[in-house]
Amino acid sequence: MVDLQTLVQETGAESGLSFNIDGILNESVNLEYDGNVAAMIGMILKMCLEMSEDVNNGDLKQVMIKNNDGIVVASKNQDDNCIALLSKDLSKMGLLLRRMDSVFNN
Repeated sequence: MVDLQTLVQETGAESGLSFNIDGILNESVNLEYDGNVAAMIGMILKMCLEMSEDVNNGDLKQVMIKNNDGIVVASKNQDDNCIALLSKDLSKMGLLLRRMDSVFNN
């Protein structure tokens, strides 16, 4: 399993969470309202998964949300376990995407 605290430290993200695609929180680091955030990101992943299936784009692996004040990168594995990292520093986008691409491969 992924060591969430280490992942947050390695990437310089402000916070992170581990949950399933139904939004059930397993663990969080430095995140207020973590249960609500897990539920919302879980719903986004589920909707994107269904859309990906509808348009025959293959299995969903990752979703990135970028706004004016930060970035959220969420990845899921084949068992619908999910990890999300949140950062207010947009310059970390490449690092977050790269690290999250391999988070379930180790």
